[in-house]
Amino acid sequence: MREIAGIEEVVQRLLPHWDAIEAHFHQENERFVALFAHDHDLLGRILKCHLIVEHYLDRYLSEKLGLQHLEDARLTFAQKARLLPTAGSAASFVKPGILRLNAIRNRFGHNLRADVHPGELGAINEVLEVARRGVEFPGAVERIEAFTTVACTWLVVPPAHLEQVFADAFAQVEVDERPL
Repeated sequence: MREIAGIEEVVQRLLPHWDAIEAHFHQENERFVALFAHDHDLLGRILKCHLIVEHYLDRYLSEKLGLQHLEDARLTFAQKARLLPTAGSAASFVKPGILRLNAIRNRFGHNLRADVHPGELGAINEVLEVARRGVEFPGAVERIEAFTTVACTWLVVPPAHLEQVFADAFAQVEVDERPL
């Protein structure tokens, strides 16, 4: 038996309407081509930053919390980010920016024409004001890429002999946990 049985009959029924079908196809094809032709470099750059931060987030949670099989929990990025401490940790400094990055990435994940502007980066901008003081960035995506470097740096668990130094240095840091 054929995998697609009866297709010949379908073609025969559609044949009298072929001009209208073809015109509709061309109209839809133009829409498809326009979506496909849209520059998705920005999407790729945002997604790459998100994936890199998630890699370091997984490492942090595994090492800091002793979670040996984190992937088995099948947590979302946001759930993992919410597990980061809100105070007294280098990770707490970048947590709000990580949550903002996730919100931006989610928008890109559901809209082929999404864009991002420096003014909407919120906590990402706040982290960069401290960590990259005086650095000018040409646009929002460059800011996100710079934040990615900072976030990953602060998600690296320090060696045991430096852990208390970091804990003392970040003892007064608190983050606002209100939803974005």
